[in-house]
Amino acid sequence: MAEQTTRTLPAPFIEAAGVALTDKLTPLLGQPVDTAAFAPQVAAQDPLQLQAVQQASGLGSFEPFLTQAGADAAAAQQFTGPQAFQEFMSPYQQEVIDTSLAALQRERDIARQQIGASAAQLGAFGGGRQGLQEGAFDAETALGKAQLEAQLRQQGFQQAQQAAQQAFANQQALSTQQQGLATLAPQLAQQQITGLQQLGAGQQAQSQAILDAAANAAREAAFEEQQRLGFVGQQLTGLIGGYPAQATFSTAPVTAPPSPLQNILGIGTGIAGILGALGTS
Repeated sequence: MAEQTTRTLPAPFIEAAGVALTDKLTPLLGQPVDTAAFAPQVAAQDPLQLQAVQQASGLGSFEPFLTQAGADAAAAQQFTGPQAFQEFMSPYQQEVIDTSLAALQRERDIARQQIGASAAQLGAFGGGRQGLQEGAFDAETALGKAQLEAQLRQQGFQQAQQAAQQAFANQQALSTQQQGLATLAPQLAQQQITGLQQLGAGQQAQSQAILDAAANAAREAAFEEQQRLGFVGQQLTGLIGGYPAQATFSTAPVTAPPSPLQNILGIGTGIAGILGALGTS
């Protein structure tokens, strides 16, 4: 039995476009895509970030301030206690006392002479009354000198004591100031480091965005032809579905004429059939 083959062809312009598309796509099948141009990349740390890392090693810069604060606190202790004032006593205090007492003594000597002069005027010079007055006067002079010396020494002590207290307060203030600097130094350093990190992170993000944009551009360039041809193929698929077949061809296989042998065999078969028919009649 003969076999028949039927072919349905698309519209000529669609078939021509499909051939052109196939001619473009076929070479791409064996053409590898170099992905190095758009391989993922990580932006390097910004110099500001590196600077922040370097400055982080200086966070221990507060230690000298703590050391100095401890030294100042220790120094302040020498200005406390019952003997602290001695360091601040004036080295000239005794000279001041001696001079003051000598001045007082001169004044008292002049006043004592007035007792003798008064007694002489009264005709009682050298008498017992004069002696009693001079004895009382000398006692007052001695008491006055003692009081003056005590007063001068008390003033010197009070001044020395105040100086010691002021020195203690000054050393304490220095210690407190150093402690404040010890606290402030790492805070300022941390703020600076944080600022550098933030600025560096912004710069690094910008660099990363540039790398990503360059990678995307390289990827688009590498796959531009495939995408363009794929778009064309999608459009052709829609066109093929929208246009009916333009021509239909049917072909049947050609049957060769019988050979002489087939003819002889056919004749023999016919004769045998005839003879068989006759024998049965």
